[in-house]
Amino acid sequence: MFRKTSGQSSCFEFEIHFPEALPEDDWSFTYKNKILPLINEEKFRHFYCDSKGRPNAFIKVMVSLLIFMGLEKLTWRSVEFLFPRRIDWLIATNTPPGKAQIDHTTLFKFFQRLEADATARELFVELTDSFIEACGTSVKKQRTDSFFIHGWLRTLSRYGLFKETTRKFLQSLRKQKPGLYENIKGQLSQDYLEKNFDLTEKNKELVQRKISLMAQDLYKLKCAFENHEQVAHYETFKTLIKVFAQQCEVKENDENKSVEPEIIIKEKPDTDTISTPHNPEARYVRKGKQQVTGDKGVVTETCDPENKTQFITDVEVIEATASDAKQQPEVQDRLIENGFKPETQYEDAGFVNGQTIIDSKDKGIELEGPTAGRSQSFEAYEKQDRPFDAGDFDTTADEQTDELIVNKCPHNQTPKDQKRSEKTGKIIVHFNPDVCGSCKDNERCPVKIGQRVATYTVDEPEYVGATRHHRYMEDTEYRKECAIRAGVEATVSELTRSHGVRRSRHRKRSRTRLQLIFAALACNVKRFIRHEEQYAYWVPETT
Repeated sequence: MFRKTSGQSSCFEFEIHFPEALPEDDWSFTYKNKILPLINEEKFRHFYCDSKGRPNAFIKVMVSLLIFMGLEKLTWRSVEFLFPRRIDWLIATNTPPGKAQIDHTTLFKFFQRLEADATARELFVELTDSFIEACGTSVKKQRTDSFFIHGWLRTLSRYGLFKETTRKFLQSLRKQKPGLYENIKGQLSQDYLEKNFDLTEKNKELVQRKISLMAQDLYKLKCAFENHEQVAHYETFKTLIKVFAQQCEVKENDENKSVEPEIIIKEKPDTDTISTPHNPEARYVRKGKQQVTGDKGVVTETCDPENKTQFITDVEVIEATASDAKQQPEVQDRLIENGFKPETQYEDAGFVNGQTIIDSKDKGIELEGPTAGRSQSFEAYEKQDRPFDAGDFDTTADEQTDELIVNKCPHNQTPKDQKRSEKTGKIIVHFNPDVCGSCKDNERCPVKIGQRVATYTVDEPEYVGATRHHRYMEDTEYRKECAIRAGVEATVSELTRSHGVRRSRHRKRSRTRLQLIFAALACNVKRFIRHEEQYAYWVPETT
């Protein structure tokens, strides 16, 4: 049954009986007086029945404890143990001594409820908006970065992946359909549910042979149950189907259809592959020396130099293999929807390309930073024999249609004609092939020389990306302006080191997202309290 926190003061409040237990400027008093009233419990009403059942634990207390978990990298049991023993927590949550009793399972079930909808993100937005308003923080300039979030499961070899995928499915099959399990068990190469189950094969000479046998077992299970009305919907069976499709291919015998097909192990599995059947959402990725199985976090924060305090305005968790540039439009859409739309956004080359620059401008946002897909080496850019790109051509835009017009090539040759291709949408520019053929730099030039005509193909994103690259490499002042983006790396370090989001506590991406949201909220709470201690006095409007 839903109940709100009572607004009436208690004669058993901690400060009444122990008025000097903590200094007056302790963070807990700021939290109690200025943050706790901002938590709108009505947003959580839909999680509970209005009239039946046991009353829920106080929402403001549970939300606060989730924030404290993010502040100090605590476990569920640690929170249960510390809550009645921490004076600052009792004061911050306005909890009388002896009433600070909340079971860790109650707190975790509340966390699970938050997984089902956007309530946690709405809470993050509302509190952050209040902090920004109270501190006079400008959102006109913001910066974004991404980082890897490690899963807590080990990356399996192909041998371990096949074996564990089959075991997980057979385990659920034996539990739900024991008769079907007994029928299929004898057709497999080994007993996958034996007690001494091992995910590694010590004899390396047998590894490939056993992998082939396990691939055949996967195929037999696939054929046996892919049309079964119930088994086909098991999550473990869906994972088995995906693993088989990503790692193996079937070669039918065209001459004799009665002969079982050959199962071929792919040299390289398909991209975006499952790394472990225990967490099918986790993805394996390598970046430099990093080897990660997990997800990727994306963080955006304010960065106006005139702000006394910067706040995190957006966080998200995506697949570890996902492109930063593809996530860029969604970041901006959330910022606009939440009322945090920036005028200028600074990002690194992973997010910035010609298309994202154009899309951002259409939304009224100037996207700044170096572009992807190009060498950031000044030595390579300044070489006399570096390849030409769209930025080296004399190009303008039509004032009425905004269509690109190529005026001259890098050696001042005027085009014969140009038109836009109806098939590709790109602009096709024709030059004199004799002039291009005799040009000393024709090997550096993207113009393709034919017998009758020399052709140069370009489109708006390519041109915008190339001109941005030239500006970044040539303009020292612009590079200094873009250097403000590096500050978000300190925020990423703060989130990962101080708030524990480098490693996920959960298997599901939705729960990892919640972990990041509360860590970011904890970081904002910490920054707001520091701001209040140094600069301001502010009383919030109670909800």
